[in-house]
Amino acid sequence: MNKLSIHFPNYFSSTITLLLCLLIAPLSFADKSEGFPGREKYPEMPFIELDDFYQGYIDNKYIVVDARSHFEYEVINIVGAVNIPLHSLTFNKDINALAKNTDKTIVFYCNGRRCMKSFKAAKKSKLSNILVFDAGVFEWSQAHPEYASLLGESPLDPEKLISKAELNKHTLPLSEFEKLILGSVLIDIRDKKQRRGNGLFLLADKSAPLDDTRKLNRYINKAIEENKVLLAYGNSGKQVRWLQYHLENKGLKNYYFMKGGAKYYRYDDAK
Repeated sequence: MNKLSIHFPNYFSSTITLLLCLLIAPLSFADKSEGFPGREKYPEMPFIELDDFYQGYIDNKYIVVDARSHFEYEVINIVGAVNIPLHSLTFNKDINALAKNTDKTIVFYCNGRRCMKSFKAAKKSKLSNILVFDAGVFEWSQAHPEYASLLGESPLDPEKLISKAELNKHTLPLSEFEKLILGSVLIDIRDKKQRRGNGLFLLADKSAPLDDTRKLNRYINKAIEENKVLLAYGNSGKQVRWLQYHLENKGLKNYYFMKGGAKYYRYDDAK
């Protein structure tokens, strides 16, 4: 684990040298070599394959539930899906209300094969007439873009999906990230529970949770209007993936994310 000591970091240096590795092999949006690990981890949960799900979807046999956060849902979703976030305080109330008003099978999905939210949501629901579509929204979007929505637009244009390689181009290790802080707009996109009242960079960062669109846009617009670099970090390296779509959609190009997020670093006692 990398360690972050309590000290004034390197971002007060006047000379900034930024080295990005561009020799990153392009990765697909849905890595089919990953298999389906959730099926082994949750053997009691019934799943459905892409082709079978598609046929039932167009035949209107299913109620489709997106178990991800509202921000993720707003970025990309299966058309017609109901967003009931797994971590919502009203998850059980909402899913029970949905099940009470339909005889259709409820199908849960999340991001992709390594995302366990769909399995966790199915298990948490305690319903019997359910399935898990564990291929996820990205495989669905590539196979059936006419029934997918990206940033509110459908049919989805697969060319607008952001690859992992493109995300990596905007991701920096701490040593490079902190060199850019002076003169930048630095935001912490963790929610209040994850942040626990404090940022990582001695008051240089501002809290802008992903689901607080008003606050998030305030800082994004500030970076655009003042022609500053936007820096962002989340609890892990996964949250920034969704923020990247929002930034690109707003036309911001000069932005970077901290590799690994806050969970990857910890403060040491001052020496």
